[in-house]
Amino acid sequence: MLVGRTRRTALVAALLFCAVEAKAQRVADNAVKAADDAFGTAVGNERTGLYDPFNARGFSPVDAGNVRIEGLYFDQQTQLNGRVSRGNTVRVGISAQSYAFPAPTGVADFNLRLPGDRTIISYMIGGGTFDTIVTELDVQTPVTEKLSVGAGVGFIRYDNQDASKNNEWNAGALFRLRPTDATEVSGFLGMLESCHGEQQMRIIPGGGWEPPRVKRHVFYGQRWTQGDCRDSNGGVLGRWNFIDTWTIRAGIFRSESIQKRIFGDFMRNVQPDGTGQHSIQRSPRAAFTSHSGEIRLTKVIAHDEFRHTIDASARGRDVERVFGGAHTIALGAGRIGVQTDLPEIAFTFNPQTNNETKQAALGVSYLGQWAQRGALTLGLQKVDYQRDTFAPGLPVARAESEPWLYNAALNVFISPQLAAYASYTRGLEETGTAPDSAANRGEPMPTAITKQVDAGLRFTIKPGLSLVAGVFEVRKPYFTLDRNNVFGPFGGIRHRGIETSLAGQLFTGFNIVAGLVALEPRVSGDAVNRGVIGEIPVGVFPRTSIVQINYAPPSWRGFALEAYFFDGGGQRSTPDNSFKTDGYKQLNLGVRRNWTLYGVPASFRFRVLNVFNAYDWNVNQSGQWFSRQPLTWLTNLALDF
Repeated sequence: MLVGRTRRTALVAALLFCAVEAKAQRVADNAVKAADDAFGTAVGNERTGLYDPFNARGFSPVDAGNVRIEGLYFDQQTQLNGRVSRGNTVRVGISAQSYAFPAPTGVADFNLRLPGDRTIISYMIGGGTFDTIVTELDVQTPVTEKLSVGAGVGFIRYDNQDASKNNEWNAGALFRLRPTDATEVSGFLGMLESCHGEQQMRIIPGGGWEPPRVKRHVFYGQRWTQGDCRDSNGGVLGRWNFIDTWTIRAGIFRSESIQKRIFGDFMRNVQPDGTGQHSIQRSPRAAFTSHSGEIRLTKVIAHDEFRHTIDASARGRDVERVFGGAHTIALGAGRIGVQTDLPEIAFTFNPQTNNETKQAALGVSYLGQWAQRGALTLGLQKVDYQRDTFAPGLPVARAESEPWLYNAALNVFISPQLAAYASYTRGLEETGTAPDSAANRGEPMPTAITKQVDAGLRFTIKPGLSLVAGVFEVRKPYFTLDRNNVFGPFGGIRHRGIETSLAGQLFTGFNIVAGLVALEPRVSGDAVNRGVIGEIPVGVFPRTSIVQINYAPPSWRGFALEAYFFDGGGQRSTPDNSFKTDGYKQLNLGVRRNWTLYGVPASFRFRVLNVFNAYDWNVNQSGQWFSRQPLTWLTNLALDF
């Protein structure tokens, strides 16, 4: 529940009066200093690295169903909000070598904001260019010596880079019970309400050309195309250490996304002069609900320099989806970059489709470690998968699969500073859903077998600073839009590339995260052979590099300079590969200060994004064009009481 400014101030004052102990929580958040590599780390509201939960090696771990909470299997229908999640790590390459049950597309492993044994109150307020504002309050406190609880509320008024606006309320509650030293039970519930989310016009060119530039941060859509959604995530986790070296861990989760109002505003077949065909789409209420979980038994055997870890796992999910039924109304000729106010349209919805998915898996994983010599990981899983689709006017369509999945990884220390690694993983992954521009918007694509192989080296330059260089190849089915605007399978896709990472403290006070991924994406199959589509997929960056630094020498007494540089190569924008964008570069600069304000730990951060106000285009994998954000500033103040 959102409280007014007066009530919020009173609430903060009351909480301050009740606080008896404190230590830094939000104030200490710093993704650059926390990162062990450049492959994706998030801490609180900060993120660094080449990858994130929606992009790893050109694919999406979230769309593939490779999400974990505290290492346990979680089928996510909507992302965990910041009131319950402390951050996440993307596990690919060497960071996944000793990880039980990895996945070809990478794993996004989320950490919970579990309450500890001290009272902590964190408050953050921030704002940015135009009307952006954010405020968050998180509280945790012990109730007894064995039970701690936490709760938080937040409000964000987005003024997005495309000038669309959206209000978001979020809340969360957590508990942590430790009845004995060997037992722990925790739980969480997070809610998010997104209201009045405006829909900016989507640009889809009619051929191999770049659309004319439009004035940025101007809303060209309709104010009545406002979407509303309600999302929730919840779960209970448990751990029990027994008989010395045995541990049971378990988690059961529920994830739900209710999309109450859904709009799409499209300008299709856009010509070089900016003219195109305007249409607006609306879908009826859609619901995506999942119950999932895992129970894992772990045995550790340690002897001298050897350590053996054996995991036996049972995991599963039960997913129900209600989607489709969209009605699209053609509005005739239009032009991008021109604001036209239209009267609100009455839509007539079509029948919706129901989809039910059930999946269960039994697996065993072995990790053998030889101190300062290396490690071997082996895994085997048996999966039972079934999906039933109930489409209007059609018989039930059933898809079934019972594959064996396996993985192997080897990590060898060539010297105390140099390690080599290699791995192979075969997985069963989701392949995403049809995008909002497709005629079958929201339809889940069939689950498919995917494969990944990688190898590389890690060199420890000095304690706290390491360099990683590796090669990889990921293979999976390829999905795109056909000539009838229906999203579906078109052969296979292979992402082959190299990735490098430099992360750690270069010298006192100077932390760096730098990475490069050079990708060779290729599509194969009958559609490519017949010339229907090109061999390079739409919307994939062939090269991405980032450099992010945090410079805070001790003599600066808490002041720090920040810099972030991104360089992305040109993307193919048409299925026939007839056009390639120029790519784009972006420089962000900032300053922060951590200090004590009247005895309260405080942090202030100010950033300028796209310092040189560069104008660049981004193309997503559905062929929609978006202009990059103009010069923007963001600031926030955080306090830990």
